[in-house]
Amino acid sequence: MARRGRTGWKDFDWPLLAAALVLALLGILEIYSSQPQEDYWRRQLFWVLLGLIAMVVTARIEYHRLVEAAPIFYGACLLLLVLVLLVGQEVYGTKAWIGVRGFGIQPSELAKVATILILAPFLAARWEEHRRGKNPYLTMREIAAAALLVLLPVGLILLQPDVGTALTFFPILVGMLFIAELRPRFIVAGVVSAAVVMSLGWHFRHEVLKPYQVQRLETLIHPERADRRGFGYQTYQSMIAVGSGGVTGRGLFRGTQSRLRFLPKAYTDFIASVVAEELGLVGIFIVLTLYLFILMRAINHAKLARDQLGALLITGVVSLLAFHTVMNLGMVVGLMPIIGIPLPLMSYGGSSVLATFIGLGLIANVRLHRYVN
Repeated sequence: MARRGRTGWKDFDWPLLAAALVLALLGILEIYSSQPQEDYWRRQLFWVLLGLIAMVVTARIEYHRLVEAAPIFYGACLLLLVLVLLVGQEVYGTKAWIGVRGFGIQPSELAKVATILILAPFLAARWEEHRRGKNPYLTMREIAAAALLVLLPVGLILLQPDVGTALTFFPILVGMLFIAELRPRFIVAGVVSAAVVMSLGWHFRHEVLKPYQVQRLETLIHPERADRRGFGYQTYQSMIAVGSGGVTGRGLFRGTQSRLRFLPKAYTDFIASVVAEELGLVGIFIVLTLYLFILMRAINHAKLARDQLGALLITGVVSLLAFHTVMNLGMVVGLMPIIGIPLPLMSYGGSSVLATFIGLGLIANVRLHRYVN
């Protein structure tokens, strides 16, 4: 039976699109400001335009139909992750990109969306089964099956090796499992297990991590011991950029840390440092407000979703965006280790921008089809 309801353009989530567009355009401006002699801003503009198209298309196709195609999308992403290990481009020791006509595609970014799409119907079906029975909680077998769907792409990404990107999949899993009804004792066990794993990981850090990863963590815990000409250099320069911005900043296109190249690769993971230096505390406050607006609006859509599937889809996207934003901004001010996580919509990177807009399209989709039956 055909689904009918209010799905016109009038009901499209224009405020969500506007907030995302402002962040993306500010990102392009700051990419240009940090690297005016390069054409990174033009490439970013291309990906933003492509992302806008992807967001609108994703929002218009009813989300039950989208998840029907999830196994194909998920399988294609796994194949791309295998392919990137065989023929991918190696950049800074990580083989994560496949080159297409001068443009690099990072399959791991698209795999995040694919994982949300494959997890949501699985957990929604389990929730429906439990709702009909007496036990509303997920079983250990179901949790293990959901974890396996996440660990498949994570394992392939760790082989690249890209630990930072691999970590971004776990907030997706935790957030969606929580919404799908976790037994309270499982939550306690998960928190205790995470604490034990982190403690053991720290104790055996020299055995399980590479030397540069150990130094980044030790720089975080003991910043006074950081080698400001070595592994602590980028964090130190980023903190100078943030501090020198003051309340209102030096002015757009007047940042010295990035334009004089004291801060390496500022246009990628440290684009927030450029914003802080050029637009100051006011600029960062506006950026934070826009991210908070997007996240809170998405959470509200999840509450109003017509079924568990819609709520789970939004939860996956919100968990991913929130983790990216908190981790990236924490890296910029030295509160988090540098693990190569981009700031959504603003950092230079086509695959990240495209995947983020698709995720926002899923949020808009659930809202747009909330009255469809």
